[in-house]
Amino acid sequence: MSIKFRLLFSYAGMIIIPIIIILLLNSMFIVFGDNEQEDMEIIFNPMRIIGKYIVKQTEINRQLNIEILNNKEKLIDSTYIKKYDKKLEEYYSGIIMRKNDKIIYVSKILKDDRFISTLPDFNEPFQSAEFYRNHGIGYVLNMQNDFYLEDGSEISLFVGTDVSLTRKDFSETRNRMTLMVISILILTTFTLTFFVYKSIIKSIKKLEYAANEMKKGNLDYEIKKHLNDEIGDLSLVLEEMRIRLKDSLEVQRKYEENRKNLISNISHDLKTPIMSIKGYIEGIKDGIADTPEKMDKYINTIYEKAGHMEGLIGELFLFSKLDLQKVSFDFQNMNLIEFLKYSVEDLSFDLEKIGGKINFEYEEERSFVRADLQKLKRVVLNIVGNSVKYKGEEPLKIDILVKKQDENIVVEIKDNGKGISKEDIPYIFDRFYRADPSRNTSVGGSGLGLAISKQIIEKHGGKLWAESVKNKGTSIFFSLRGLKGGEENEKNIDC
Repeated sequence: MSIKFRLLFSYAGMIIIPIIIILLLNSMFIVFGDNEQEDMEIIFNPMRIIGKYIVKQTEINRQLNIEILNNKEKLIDSTYIKKYDKKLEEYYSGIIMRKNDKIIYVSKILKDDRFISTLPDFNEPFQSAEFYRNHGIGYVLNMQNDFYLEDGSEISLFVGTDVSLTRKDFSETRNRMTLMVISILILTTFTLTFFVYKSIIKSIKKLEYAANEMKKGNLDYEIKKHLNDEIGDLSLVLEEMRIRLKDSLEVQRKYEENRKNLISNISHDLKTPIMSIKGYIEGIKDGIADTPEKMDKYINTIYEKAGHMEGLIGELFLFSKLDLQKVSFDFQNMNLIEFLKYSVEDLSFDLEKIGGKINFEYEEERSFVRADLQKLKRVVLNIVGNSVKYKGEEPLKIDILVKKQDENIVVEIKDNGKGISKEDIPYIFDRFYRADPSRNTSVGGSGLGLAISKQIIEKHGGKLWAESVKNKGTSIFFSLRGLKGGEENEKNIDC
């Protein structure tokens, strides 16, 4: 649940829950005794006070009427009448007894001359409560019974109520109810706020701890999603940021390591030909090359070493441009089979000089791809050149095989050379990598050929990979997306 809806439900709960609690308490009053139940009902509904007084007073009035009918003489006995007076006193009411215009009994609660003076005469119509309210008297007259005794005396029995005491009781009950409702509201608000606060703060604390771990450099601390809300979404964002930051730092670390290796490798590969060139030049200066034959040998060696340095710098420059995506590609539709035929024909002459042989096999005569002719030619030359550099003791044999694989055309260039160990295969496409840890330059090359080939193939949208068995040979594969029928626009290839 989102924080927004959690807060909305919390606010709604602050209103609804107290109402439900009050209704439940009101419905559970059956567990109390009669008095307790009655008192609690009055707390939740102060208007019941008036109803309660009316009911009790009506009941007492009925008993008094029965006494008047059955035993009128007994009512003038103050001891007897006090029994009813005591009952009425609980409801802030009392009795006034008048005999022949003389007050013979007055309850303590009704001893007010203003009220007594307004009592109606014998057999005078009953004055309503509105009459006393309008006259500013804090009493109301609830009942009047006029009757004669056996001796002919006129008796008037009045039942009245002190309204100010009733109002006070009502106010106290209302205050208790208000206090109870406020208490329930406060308790409900505190409880709901606590649980909402706890759930939110708990997640925020976990995110704070995770952020501090990231600040300390601990990017291995996993940030887990705790809740399905905005904080949970934030934790996912932070986790993604942590992973990206970790990957970025790993890439930066590898980049820095590669940069150091690059500088070290360049220094190593340039130092040898430079020292060799310097040595031969010193030999010429010192007059060691004192014959035309020696001079030619020294100059040819210097030229060869300078060419090696030029090739190394050229490949390094090309690789850097490929790495920075600053090399433009001239993609055209071409028949891959025709392209490889020309390439094999050119390579055959060079391989024959070292006793090697190249063979070309394919499944279909027409296999069209979209490629950059010159860049693709460089890939084939790099792979074949790598086979030449690492040929074994037997005469070199290279097989170029072309086959379709789903929508791709896969080219395999296989040799019978020294092979590559399983440990080295994952790294042969890295810049300057050589399986020979001594980086012996007797085989020539810059160590960038396969790395450049991989960059070129990937720019074509293909893949480059290798399979090899030590001392048996190596297969270098590259794949290109084949063109469907109707896309073939064959280009004449002049190799």
